[in-house]
Order: sequence, then structure tokens, then C-alpha cells
Amino acid sequence: MLKTTDINTRVKFDIVAMSEPNTLLRILEYFALIGATPSNVKADATSDGTQTISIIVEGVSEQRAYILAGKINEIFTVNSTSYAVEPIKTLVGKTNHPDMLMCA
Repeated sequence: MLKTTDINTRVKFDIVAMSEPNTLLRILEYFALIGATPSNVKADATSDGTQTISIIVEGVSEQRAYILAGKINEIFTVNSTSYAVEPIKTLVGKTNHPDMLMCA
């Protein structure tokens, strides 16, 4: 039986903000400043003049996620920010990448 270990995290940020042209750029700037590249970004405008933004990023600690959420909440066009941290499980000594499994 193979052991599993938490070697990484995935954080999903859910943001509600005013639908302004520069809001998404201001939010993404905080990720760039810490060197984190989101794996998924989705922004949807709503009929009430707001937008819902979902950002998924890997390799960010829970403490860093808390700080990021606080900084994002300080942007004047942001109404609310929440986040959820989930561990990414990988097999010790094995890779989950399909190309590597073929070579093994």
C-alpha cells in the first residue's frame, strides 16, 4: 500500500466586486506579486452591476491565502472575498502525470 502526503494545496477564491474594467486586473496583481500563477480564473458579470470572480491557485499556504483575501478585500471595488483551502494528495514516490506513467 502506498502512503499519501499533503505536499501542496489548492485554494479557491470567490470574490464579488463591482463590475469595473480594472477590478480583475487589480485582483490578479496580488497573485503576481507573490509569484503565484492561477490555474483557473473566471469572471461573470451580473445584471445588478457586480461581477463574480473565481480564482483557483495551487501552492499557496493557508496563511498566504488569508493574507491575499484580506488584501483583495481592501480593493475599493471589491464587495466580499472568501476562500477555501484543500490539500492536494499525491502518491509518495510516484507521479500522477499520465505521460510519466506510460514510461514507468
